[in-house]
Amino acid sequence: MSVATPTETGGSVGGADGGYPRRLLITVIGGLIVFSSSMTIVSASLPTMADDLDSTESFLSWAVTGLFLVMAVGTPVLGRLGDIHGHRRLFLIGSIVLSVGTILCGLAPTAATFVGARMIVGLGIAATMPNAMALIMEAYPPARRSEAMGWFQMAMTGAPVLGLIVGGPLIEAFGWRVVFAVLAPISFVGAAAAWKVIKPSGPGRRVAIDWWGAASLGISTLAFLLFLERASAAGFVDPLALSLAAVSVVGLVVFITVERRATVPMLRLDYFRRPNFTGPLIAQPLSQFAYMGAFLIAPLLLDELFGYSVGVIAIVLLARPLMYSVSSPVGGRLASTLGERSMIITGSVLMVLSMLAWVFAAHWINLPLILIGLVLSGLAMGLASPSYATTIAAAVDDGDMGIANAMGTTMMNIGMLTGIQTMFVVLGDGRQPDDFALVFAFGGLVTAFGLIGGLMVTSSKTAAVRHRAPSGV
Repeated sequence: MSVATPTETGGSVGGADGGYPRRLLITVIGGLIVFSSSMTIVSASLPTMADDLDSTESFLSWAVTGLFLVMAVGTPVLGRLGDIHGHRRLFLIGSIVLSVGTILCGLAPTAATFVGARMIVGLGIAATMPNAMALIMEAYPPARRSEAMGWFQMAMTGAPVLGLIVGGPLIEAFGWRVVFAVLAPISFVGAAAAWKVIKPSGPGRRVAIDWWGAASLGISTLAFLLFLERASAAGFVDPLALSLAAVSVVGLVVFITVERRATVPMLRLDYFRRPNFTGPLIAQPLSQFAYMGAFLIAPLLLDELFGYSVGVIAIVLLARPLMYSVSSPVGGRLASTLGERSMIITGSVLMVLSMLAWVFAAHWINLPLILIGLVLSGLAMGLASPSYATTIAAAVDDGDMGIANAMGTTMMNIGMLTGIQTMFVVLGDGRQPDDFALVFAFGGLVTAFGLIGGLMVTSSKTAAVRHRAPSGV
């Protein structure tokens, strides 16, 4: 099957300029590729950074965890601000923050300042990611959005692979700071290109942002993620962990109460009664639960059971992001012909099968089954990811695409972090074949519940009709 290139038939933005959607897509990808390419190389370089900054890998792991915490809390607010003040404006602000954060990472004199700089990068991504997706969906007509998102996902997942391949030798030759010395000017060029290429779509309704709703949602999300972090280290019955869980629940209750009473809520709660909004919010995080959790368990398995070196493990694990990247445009193209519902269900099924492959791979200590599991999990996310975003966007009104994309991104991050923490708790100190098999079986069971979300999704035509429905608050 041939994979088509992004369409040049514009949506609501671009007017008669038929080439604008393609230019927009390339520009947006260029603006975000710095963040995406730095993710794997930062994780892989933590031991080197710890030695250079006179710190520990445990502390520097907050360069990853803290970044995701900032993203999870900030994305909904900044997505909503894009709906109100214009997606282009928030994307440009986020691009500048991302560029500054990248420079600060390279100049960080201590581990603490490096972690802080990565959190600034997280703030930039919290602004750029939901608004980038909204800009793409404004430029492309509904029938071609899945295809465009497929190319977007390909770049976002392919860049980490490229970053690891190129960044690894650079770090060995010149040290870890050279990576940020290379990425910083690229980031500023991307921001300048975005300022020149992206056309303003105009601000949305000039309404006051629901700060109480934003605060309560942020507190609930942050407390939940800190609960996972604490529980994985001290146990789920630890008093502090239980306190954080209680704060998260209270914050969620307050958020719902505030949104019900707000004249212009941050997020309309009636959207959750729309299956095409709620379905992907169930399916995607549960697939990410297994995807990320299993991916971080896999290196331990390859080390403990197979005795592979770090270099060999890295080469083996590349199969998954490569498959994710290559299959994303195919998933977008298939969604345009077969429908988003089919692709979301397919993704959940393939993820369950990947966990099953790893169950037997661990039990039998079988490398071919490990590779099959990696390929299946990459294929699962590649085929389904474009449909998650486009289905959610089609289920809401035009003026709420920023917050809708932000909710999708936030739920994805929650699924990822929950999977990582929970699957490590399930593994515990066990390192025998059946210990690893149990972890992957648990991941498959969790992902299977994601099929409920996929089955909730209705046809794309139904989503489009709802998308045009009059807005209400």
